[in-house]
Amino acid sequence: MQKWVLQHLSPQAKDIPYSFVYGGRQSADLLSRWKWSQTAKRLDGNRIQNTVTRADPESGLQVKCVSIAYRDYPAVEWTVTISNVGTLDTPIVENLRAIDTDIQRQAGAEFLLHHNVGSPASRSDYGPLETSLGPGATKRISAAGGRPTNSDMSYFNLAWGNQGTIVVVGWPGQWEAEFKRDADRDLHVDAGQELTHFKLHPGEEVRTPLMVLLDYKGDWIDGQNQWRRWMMSYGMPRPFGKLPKPSFMASSSRAYGEMIGANEANQIMHIDRYLEEGLKIDYWWMDAGWYVQQRGWPQVGTWEVDPKRFPNGFKPISDHAHKNGVKTLVWFEPERVAPGTWLAENHPEWMVDPFAKLITKRSSALNSNEPLVVFNTGADKVEWNGIAWEAKGISLHPGPKGEYSVIRWTCPKAGNYAVNGEFKAIDGQATTDVHILTAKNSAFDGFINVNGKGSHAPFSIHVQLAAGDYLDFALGYGNASYAYDSTGLSGEIIGDDGVPHDPAREFGSTGWTYGWLSPGAKPNPATFRAYDVTEHGGEGHDRLLNLGNVEARTWLTNHIDKLLTDNGIDLYRQDFNIDPLSAWQGADAPDREGITENKYIVGYLAYWDELRRRHPNMVIDSCASGGRRNDLETMRRAVPLWRSDYAYESIGHQCMTYGISMWLPFHGTGTVATTDAPYYGRGVTPVQPYAFWSNAAPSLGSGIDIREKNIDYAALRRLFGDWREVSSNYYGDYYPLTPYSQDDAKWIAWQFNNPKQGSGLIQAFRRQKSGDATMTLKLRGLDPKASYTLKLVDAPDCKPLAAHPWTGIQLMSDGLPVTLNSRSEAAILTYRRLGGRN
Repeated sequence: MQKWVLQHLSPQAKDIPYSFVYGGRQSADLLSRWKWSQTAKRLDGNRIQNTVTRADPESGLQVKCVSIAYRDYPAVEWTVTISNVGTLDTPIVENLRAIDTDIQRQAGAEFLLHHNVGSPASRSDYGPLETSLGPGATKRISAAGGRPTNSDMSYFNLAWGNQGTIVVVGWPGQWEAEFKRDADRDLHVDAGQELTHFKLHPGEEVRTPLMVLLDYKGDWIDGQNQWRRWMMSYGMPRPFGKLPKPSFMASSSRAYGEMIGANEANQIMHIDRYLEEGLKIDYWWMDAGWYVQQRGWPQVGTWEVDPKRFPNGFKPISDHAHKNGVKTLVWFEPERVAPGTWLAENHPEWMVDPFAKLITKRSSALNSNEPLVVFNTGADKVEWNGIAWEAKGISLHPGPKGEYSVIRWTCPKAGNYAVNGEFKAIDGQATTDVHILTAKNSAFDGFINVNGKGSHAPFSIHVQLAAGDYLDFALGYGNASYAYDSTGLSGEIIGDDGVPHDPAREFGSTGWTYGWLSPGAKPNPATFRAYDVTEHGGEGHDRLLNLGNVEARTWLTNHIDKLLTDNGIDLYRQDFNIDPLSAWQGADAPDREGITENKYIVGYLAYWDELRRRHPNMVIDSCASGGRRNDLETMRRAVPLWRSDYAYESIGHQCMTYGISMWLPFHGTGTVATTDAPYYGRGVTPVQPYAFWSNAAPSLGSGIDIREKNIDYAALRRLFGDWREVSSNYYGDYYPLTPYSQDDAKWIAWQFNNPKQGSGLIQAFRRQKSGDATMTLKLRGLDPKASYTLKLVDAPDCKPLAAHPWTGIQLMSDGLPVTLNSRSEAAILTYRRLGGRN
């Protein structure tokens, strides 16, 4: 790697590993001619920071690359900033690539790209993926909606033969990466912010994503462990100078609808109940809904502790927790701003509007924002929280009580009309019923993702209409759940005269009205009532607090800092339940594309850096509807304590641990110690070790209803005690011991190994339909000449292991046979090298 650094990142480098286009010219043709300067700084015994600055004497554009070379790892990282130090706007800077370079393999070994699913809140979260990159192959991967790990992780392992290179893109926004193979031995790697096409004003500066390259020898799992070790050394926060400790947390969120039903008294009561039952928690977790709001926890933007429920703030709760050796965690979501809140009303100038190009029609007679009809006036698709409003497209959404949303066309003259088109889910989770109605009957009925139907409901019908008759395109809520039901409508109505009528192209024109029908088993056009509210842009919708606005960020930093300090809060949890990309792009002028996102990301990182400066030992928890913002820049500052909004289900979380552990040594989730527990719930729940261990992670949050005294607390004390005993092993090397699978007839298992201590952890799961009672697990990373003792920590139905010591070569070559006599059982084992340290 040292040779690579000299060839690519020194001032004399001819093959500079980043690129851009400036005024229509490639940076490779410019940078070598510009004046350069260099400074070097030794950060510590293992890291040297090198800064190379190149400047265009004509336009005032300055390009600075700050790189860090490592002596204890074959790794290098760099970030590029581009600034305008001149007095005039620069020419256009575009296609700014953080990495634009080739990697060459040796003969006879083909490239294989290992990468992972992000966290779209499904059973497949963090699942491992492989892409073969043979001659001529290209693989493009990107973020979705502006949240970096919304769809895919931004971490890649490029393996060939018995070696490889880790490539990581650190960008908490909309990144893209492309791996393009030539016909010979080279593979081109290109990554950066997805859209950059902007001029820079005098004094302005932008930056690229952080890039990290790490070379390794061995198989691809050896590469993953080299990465894990680097992450623990340089890629994670270190409160009090140490890695975050495995933590046992608890909350009342499942019982109280997050914090909507919470108050000072019941929060203290919950803490006391955990202590009474001998369940020593490290943190008491207070999630969404504690602030002033009138419409539930999603109404964020008034960041004051609700004085009705918490007249003394959180200080009495924090003081009580601290007195009992418990710290407090509190949830915030400062970036999303709901209508009617303090920020929305007092500082609209601080907002970026994701809906700037949308027109929404709804009813003031209903105590809800839905049902509604939405039209996208823009030339680009608008994406937000999984919804994709097509350019110049129209869509419908039903109401919460089963109200049908309707687009009504009134026939201008009598005739026979052909109606062709389709209803289409524009939210991937939409489950709706769709109809085309006349006053007399239903001319078409269909479903979207219900009753075995797919995401499209095409129609092709003919209707005979008189002048003044109407045709209703109606949308219902399908499976009686109205959430996520946004559905697009496209098509034409063509009469005998051949004139087409298009609901999108003619939006707002004479002949088209918009409204809703009363709930019912079937839609009744006689109940039609027109929408009386028309909203433009973000009116009535959530908006984005612009962290690229210095004034807004300064206010936020000071305000949150005061809340943390005054209320004795130990851990700051930040959520992000909005896809920001449409807001960023909607705010950009044609000659400033990508600038809002870039400044926002810089501001977001600056906000956290200032909070950490003021609270140097405070842990930050990063959440974004689960794990949708787990890029490297974020993970250097925070840990993901709630890795996915797909909660509790056993196989899903087994698979998440399997995948996420390849990249992030520290992560967390929740448990109710019950198979398939609902997201919200209360009452007595059975204690099932298989469910508990399926969710076990370095950080573990309890969601049991601690108010119930008939739960098997003895079993819970044993399980949480066993977890504490083994949890330090999660910082070891990680080895999958079985193939990845969601199949409920398969086993899944993995190993965490601490080679210096000579100890480790094995977690193995026999799933509910597995017919194999025994699985032989070939361990890795052991000393082949050493002897090891094994201990069954938790496996009530596991065949006892042989009492004699096992040799390392025996465990790695022959394997360890694990027998579970019952299905839906877990075996938790630890091992220790004889003569090694505990």
